[in-house]
Amino acid sequence: MLKITKRIKDVMKKFLWRKKRINAKIKASYPAFRIIVDKSNKYMKAQVIDATGKVICHITDKGIKGTTKTDTATKAGEALAALMKKQGIEKAAFDRNGQLYHGRVKALADWIRTWGIAI
Repeated sequence: MLKITKRIKDVMKKFLWRKKRINAKIKASYPAFRIIVDKSNKYMKAQVIDATGKVICHITDKGIKGTTKTDTATKAGEALAALMKKQGIEKAAFDRNGQLYHGRVKALADWIRTWGIAI
């Protein structure tokens, strides 16, 4: 049991260091808008905030139907990009919030880029 708890602590430590490093780099560039991604085991959420911290738009893949989780993430990315276009946002910083850039996070970012929003 001791090995399992030590491994969990190591994984969380790496996650928190990665999150801290990403947030420091993004906030140092002073972006006008940020896309913050939150991923759980079942669902994905993303929100766009401005420089003051006000939420401009948000999306979750909870009600979106798809064959796989990656498929639902791509549909959520498409919906978020449409909301951003409606708000007039053309450029935003992508804050993956400590998550690794592959799978659902990458699918969401790719679909936002295909809609012409610079990340």
